[in-house]
Amino acid sequence: MKKDRSDSPVLSRRISFFILACTFPLWFSSAAAQTVSDPQDTLKRINLNYNTLKDACQETDTGAARGLYYCSGVTLRMVNDGPFNPWDYSPYAIKIGATSYSWIRKDLSTRILIHPAGFILRTPTDAAALKLPVKEQGFTCIYAFDGGTGPERKWYGCGFFDSREPPRAAQGAMNNRNAALAYGTCAEAGVSTAEQWTQKYTGLMKGPIQYGQCSWNAEKPSDWKAMIRVHESRPNTTNKDPFAFSAQVNEFMLKNATTTNDGSENMKYIDAFIYNVNSTQNFATRGDQAPPKPENGLNSARNFQKKLHAQGYSVPILRLDFTKPPEQRFSYVAADQAIEPMVVGGVQPSPAAPAPDYIASANWIKRYDPGTRKDEWSLSVVPTAAGRALPNEQLGILYDQLFALKGADSNWRDNERSVGSMRQQLGCVLVNYRAKTPWNLEPFRPAVSDSETRAAGCNPVPR
Repeated sequence: MKKDRSDSPVLSRRISFFILACTFPLWFSSAAAQTVSDPQDTLKRINLNYNTLKDACQETDTGAARGLYYCSGVTLRMVNDGPFNPWDYSPYAIKIGATSYSWIRKDLSTRILIHPAGFILRTPTDAAALKLPVKEQGFTCIYAFDGGTGPERKWYGCGFFDSREPPRAAQGAMNNRNAALAYGTCAEAGVSTAEQWTQKYTGLMKGPIQYGQCSWNAEKPSDWKAMIRVHESRPNTTNKDPFAFSAQVNEFMLKNATTTNDGSENMKYIDAFIYNVNSTQNFATRGDQAPPKPENGLNSARNFQKKLHAQGYSVPILRLDFTKPPEQRFSYVAADQAIEPMVVGGVQPSPAAPAPDYIASANWIKRYDPGTRKDEWSLSVVPTAAGRALPNEQLGILYDQLFALKGADSNWRDNERSVGSMRQQLGCVLVNYRAKTPWNLEPFRPAVSDSETRAAGCNPVPR
């Protein structure tokens, strides 16, 4: 008993010191998490990264070579809003063990994103310079176009589309901090250049690019350069490969930090939330439980911002506009912000105005078509005054609303064999026949050039 009593003050002091030592890092971490980023500084960095065409990146301390994402371009994840956190892992991502991102830069022609809102990951180089947490590991591979990633592609979405563990004989040695995870099947397929990729994956006898294409190693600079060349080599879409053209996104895979939906590890790497000012369209993705519906990107971005702020991180909402010059690709507007720390200039956040109705009615009718000489399904569209008055460059907003109303109908879904045909007809009518009532759009019509569509009175017929 004496021993117990005589040791108790020492033990007490040790316990107190232990508690203090354990508490201090937690307090410091919490304080660091509450650090508020300057919106204008964030905007400047992100626009600079988008416009700076670096072809080599290195770890700041070791000098080891890294992929181009490490110091250049913008890595983003577009995601729906819902009763979950935008940084968490979806049920389908859990099956893959990885999550899909995209990488955009000035030398890529990307202008179509799969969702209207999302978030940007801070580049590791920027994070190191700002003395913020640096994401060194997790980046696995990148596809030149949407890779149709699912459980069939092993090694975190980077394997061949065959449900088998991919080979590794051609990977080569790397010495950076992410070398153990980074992988690409292009090396295994004997593909190292854009020309080899084109020869292997395109042509009349080849399958869809989405599932056939190889993945590029996330940490090999030469693979990134080849990926960019491949992406830019396909300026036009085709019926067989509607997602494999330069306006579409690439697919950048990041290994999940957990095997559950908990993606909280990602919070400290988020640089900004974004929304696409020219689109409300949600594209269908693998694992969806319901047909996609249009979504107000600003509303979603505001919800994302509030959710992250509740966890102790304050980052701005930025606008993403592919119609602006590259130097102005991203912009900051105080009124977009949902939290006070991100409001610069004294302007308080204002609620988003509801989107106007552009479509008064849209109904399917079957009518005789003189071009095909038979009855065809036609979508008879009556626009509102606001829809009829829309500027030509806002076609996307009008199309998104029409697609939300009728895009899931079997008449549209099963009969639009030429991808983009309905959108092209709508644009032709808006430009050339906006005063006409109703507007008739037929899914069977082919997507041809704008001049050919106009010459056909917006009614081209299959040849």
